[in-house]
Amino acid sequence: MDDKIIQKIRRLNIIDYIEEDSIMRTQAVTWGLDRVDQRNLPLDGGFSVSGTGSGAHIYVIDTGINPSHNDFGGRASIAYDATINGDGVDCDGHGTHSAGTTASNTWGVAKGAKVYGVRVLGCLGSGSNSDVVEGIDWVASNAKHPAVASMSLGGGASISTDRAITRLANAGVVVSVAAGNDNADACNYSPARSSDAITVGATTISGTWSSYDDRSSFSNYGSCVDIFAPGSDITSTWHNSNSATNTISGTSMACPHVSGVAAVHLGNGYSASATSSKIISDATVNAVDNVGTGSPNLLLYLA
Repeated sequence: MDDKIIQKIRRLNIIDYIEEDSIMRTQAVTWGLDRVDQRNLPLDGGFSVSGTGSGAHIYVIDTGINPSHNDFGGRASIAYDATINGDGVDCDGHGTHSAGTTASNTWGVAKGAKVYGVRVLGCLGSGSNSDVVEGIDWVASNAKHPAVASMSLGGGASISTDRAITRLANAGVVVSVAAGNDNADACNYSPARSSDAITVGATTISGTWSSYDDRSSFSNYGSCVDIFAPGSDITSTWHNSNSATNTISGTSMACPHVSGVAAVHLGNGYSASATSSKIISDATVNAVDNVGTGSPNLLLYLA
């Protein structure tokens, strides 16, 4: 509408205010799931893919899990705890949220996969690198196959962490990791810099009518990033009750979208190496604005 017309309307006594119209959507499907199953915007409000991940095993290496959460439908359990607390129960929320995006009934990609909490971080969402490596090595030695490890965590560059990721991949586990949230080069962080993991940057949708995909402002970027996935304002399961949810942002939220897709492919009979290759080859090309210097312009897609 022309600005002069708007000003005339504002002066009318019967007008209280003028507000730009926008789109409202049902909340039956989180926008991240909605985006993953289609090549182009606008979002269509649904999630329909060829597989559930049944038969696959997802190991969420994080703050633990609330295995009793209703939305896991009995498919979640505690696998291991590398921290001093020892019980594997999530007292932070981050791990339960990540697990929910991988495999919960409402918020998850792979709604038929089994999901396991591997606790390496404490109640404040942090922990030692040695505990992280311990958790990684436990999965490498004990995972049920076919398996994917989802790692929504990171820190400074670490040879110990990088080598642990290599051991995990060599054990036949698909590894998905968060790129990091510093709006910086992911090659300066571990496990993001590992060439044996799928490193995931985060996206949002922007513009009038949510018309285009954009790299989330916090997301790391660069040549160590392999793919982007939805990571801003993602709703998923939470730890403090068996029906709780929370909506948060980060490459930690993007990573489990990829992990869930990996589980679907594994459940459909693809090998670990074929799954990693398929995730990259199936990605939507040149969909994301402002990917950052050196980043591939690839957005996660699951048919």
